[in-house]
Amino acid sequence: MTFPLLFSPVRINQLELKNRLVMSSMVTQYAATNGEVTDQMINYYAERARGGVGLIMIEATYVERAGNSYKLGLGCDRDEMLPGLRRLTDAIHAQGCKVGLQLQHGGRTANTATNGGPVKLVSSIPGITPYEGSRVLTENDIQDLVVAYKNAAVRAQKAGFDLVELHCAHGYLLAQFFSPFTNHRQDQYGGTPENRMRFPLEVLKACREGVGSGYPLTARFSVDEFNGTGLMLENSLPILKALVDNGIDALNISAGACETNRYTIPPACIPDGWNADRAAAVRAAIGQRVPVAVAGRIHNTALAEEILRNEKADVIVMGRPFIADPYLPAKSVAGDARSVIPCLSCNEGCVGAPYGNVSCAVNPRAGQEGRYPMDKAARAKNIVVIGAGPAGLEAALTASRRGHRVTLLERGERLGGLLHVACKPPHKTAFDTLRRYYEQAIAQSDITVKLHCNATVESIAALAPDMTIVATGSTPLIPGFCQGSGAITAQDVLMGARTGARVLILGGGLVGCETAEFLAEQGKSVTVLELRDALAPDMETRTRIFFLDRIKELGVKSLVNTEIVALSAGGARVRNQLREERMLEGFDTLVMAFGYRSCNALGVKLAEAGMAAVSAGDCVRPGKVFHAVRQGFMAAYAL
Repeated sequence: MTFPLLFSPVRINQLELKNRLVMSSMVTQYAATNGEVTDQMINYYAERARGGVGLIMIEATYVERAGNSYKLGLGCDRDEMLPGLRRLTDAIHAQGCKVGLQLQHGGRTANTATNGGPVKLVSSIPGITPYEGSRVLTENDIQDLVVAYKNAAVRAQKAGFDLVELHCAHGYLLAQFFSPFTNHRQDQYGGTPENRMRFPLEVLKACREGVGSGYPLTARFSVDEFNGTGLMLENSLPILKALVDNGIDALNISAGACETNRYTIPPACIPDGWNADRAAAVRAAIGQRVPVAVAGRIHNTALAEEILRNEKADVIVMGRPFIADPYLPAKSVAGDARSVIPCLSCNEGCVGAPYGNVSCAVNPRAGQEGRYPMDKAARAKNIVVIGAGPAGLEAALTASRRGHRVTLLERGERLGGLLHVACKPPHKTAFDTLRRYYEQAIAQSDITVKLHCNATVESIAALAPDMTIVATGSTPLIPGFCQGSGAITAQDVLMGARTGARVLILGGGLVGCETAEFLAEQGKSVTVLELRDALAPDMETRTRIFFLDRIKELGVKSLVNTEIVALSAGGARVRNQLREERMLEGFDTLVMAFGYRSCNALGVKLAEAGMAAVSAGDCVRPGKVFHAVRQGFMAAYAL
């Protein structure tokens, strides 16, 4: 498939981009503690520039330290930042890519641990804005901020950035002035739509004065904040027209605010390209006077091309897909889109950030490019990988890409392991896309694959490996008290086992809850028991918000803080926090969802035999795809 529109040039003011793909600004937390650029940040962005994107928008960058919203936010608030910012732009330009800087002030979202001063508020709103350590901006404060934005824009231009974007989205300071949800002022900066626009337009005019008429200034804008009284499409359109009237050269359309950031970084349950129709409305309203860019679950080049072909936008903004695979553009141009590592929209690394900064469930090198260059190992070794789930597949590919000879043994009939199960619940089809990516990558590699192979110490020894990577996975945990109850596992249900009309699910963690929704969508009456005080506490936060709303609509019943005392053929005796017991009866099917247990008997045997082996993935400790892929990569990279 070709993408003639997506890979055609586009102009923003006097700047020409080689294609219409923009990497979205996404806070990495790679900056130094004082807000300066680091080598880690440069390596991360340079890798994405190398992959062929037309423009990289550098993350939200504060214009004054008091506006820093992050633990390790990037700053453009003083001249001392210029050398680092120049190193960053030089590294990106060296790869033939343009680069912009997004100017941001957190306002009410400023990080009190790092911003160095009181939180600056547009208005004080009980229950919304901080009470302590904050103050409402005076008109003099506002004028000082206009100057701060202007100075930051001039610095960005001096540092070699090709454009500057004003962050008017996601509930940050400029958005707080625009939005009636947060702007309750009664002076010249609030009270009417025109007054709410005053400060952002003053910022725009000052920045234009600073950088000149030919330098591109763009704006990112949330056209719907989804909070009831804030910005919606109908009251956003006049603002966007005003921005264009006053010199904005392109509009970057997004959605969501602080309390509704699940729409800013939407999980997989939100439809692909869900924001494109809003961008089309903006494009129509402004008469196509400037390019309109759109972001929002656009995860592949085919969808991007379709949006352009239907004239809903002029430019496509992708974020998480570039974390997953920096080479998405180059692979697509080469006609090899199937080899793109697919973003799962799982938010487990990029938003959940278990390591404190941006990482990725399917790309362990994201943000670690300098630490883990994919060059060839000093000596090619003979590597055997046991198990073809996510950990084993990633280990095999990583070892092969580093020049090792790899044999992959799988006892089943196909590759993928528990990915075959993970893709079955609603909104989880991306896990099947990941499985197909691995199949394609393995098929195109030099890896020797042996299916239907029940590996033993003897059969592995016969291959004479320098190292064996054991990735034998896990199996559903079945407690002793379930024996003889007739209960079946959640995995069996997801793989097609029949259930009756009334189902009791034992365990309300991630697997149990996804199985509950799976069955409820089939019209089953579902009840979930959970020992802890909440359902799916291990589910990613944004995903969980949408999930809880869906199962409520589906009529799924739940009992939390509930212990199972005993099971019978059609029910369970349970005990609550007050130690009160009761019988739940009348169920056709009992489903066990107690998690998984590791299967690492082979790893133990290899150790006992004195063979060099390392274990990775669920066979070490059952977990999510994020952990399995990362462990598989690390095991192979260390060879």
